[in-house]
Amino acid sequence: MALLAGVKDFFGFDEARASRRELNLLGAAEAHILWKARLGHHIEGNIREPLEHVMVGQSGFCQLGCWISGPELEPFRELPEFDQLKESHRQFHQFGGLIVEKLKSGERSAAREIFRNEYNQALRAIIQALTGINRHLHEG
Repeated sequence: MALLAGVKDFFGFDEARASRRELNLLGAAEAHILWKARLGHHIEGNIREPLEHVMVGQSGFCQLGCWISGPELEPFRELPEFDQLKESHRQFHQFGGLIVEKLKSGERSAAREIFRNEYNQALRAIIQALTGINRHLHEG
């Protein structure tokens, strides 16, 4: 059993257990779901607040983006779910920025198409990756 504890320490799972209190992966998923809903309202013309491509298109501005590039998710960097999360989160913001550009140039149908396809797929991949990381976070 002591050997198993050493293996857990080596792979950072004890550190991950301590991180449970700090990481709210469900909250991160919910924040992105809410943002998708908000952007959907923009596409449909229900919200008219100004959106800036720079703010929407940068994945490092949200809390999840900070976790991906910071130490919070360090124990999970070797997992395939982490790579999926990093890439899908980048795409989510990239496509969000593209949607904003399309809306600003009056291309509402093109924005809607990206929203329904690539943007939606990126969000699904984020949720799938966060679910996998959460499973690892609570193992042990």
